[in-house]
Amino acid sequence: MLVLGLVETALELVPDEIMQDISVVTSAKLRGKPPHQILLDEALHSKALQTLPDSEKRGRPDIAHRSILTALDSVLAREGQLEVFIHIYSGSIIQIAPGTRLPRRIARFIGLVEQLLVSQRVPIKGPPLMQVHQGPLKTYLQGISPSTIYLLSHSGTPTSPVHFAEQLISEEKPVVLVGGFPHGTPVATLTKLVDHQMSFDPEPLPTTTIVGMLIHSLEIALDLPTQRFQHQK
Repeated sequence: MLVLGLVETALELVPDEIMQDISVVTSAKLRGKPPHQILLDEALHSKALQTLPDSEKRGRPDIAHRSILTALDSVLAREGQLEVFIHIYSGSIIQIAPGTRLPRRIARFIGLVEQLLVSQRVPIKGPPLMQVHQGPLKTYLQGISPSTIYLLSHSGTPTSPVHFAEQLISEEKPVVLVGGFPHGTPVATLTKLVDHQMSFDPEPLPTTTIVGMLIHSLEIALDLPTQRFQHQK
């Protein structure tokens, strides 16, 4: 079982500092929502975003959307061997229930996450498909009881995805963290939580690419394609 976590993900509600910016007010009005209940989005709030700390790492909900779809659509997830969570910029953690199907369209995904961050869970009643956990990432990771915690970063120890996958399948419950932001590096407090930092390439690669390389390599290492065809016989 692999636990995959997107960390410092560029996913957050509009912060107080730019709540009154005209771009925020206008986009919120078009959505029929108050400004504090919409996601920060570089595509809509670029000038206001540039005034915020860590501006290069924020306001990209599309990264989370594409990366999580890649993970949840995978054979690894279909075989029940993948758990996913999202640690967002504000520090909260979004836990996604196994088998959850996220909206394919980014607009619907944004609406779902806005509802989630306001209500803390979706749906409001019944077993949650997604829910928000407050508290530090360190505590959340301890609750998982991982065998090893890895961070995939271009500054980590060079390794091939195939070799890394073979290492992972020898462990009981590894956690692999991937940065969910467009530019920059993980904060020091995050890197202190991991046992090893690994790198698939000397250049920074898009989050979705890293997630895809990781999951595909694990599927091959586990020989899942062969197993699935055999089950059909």
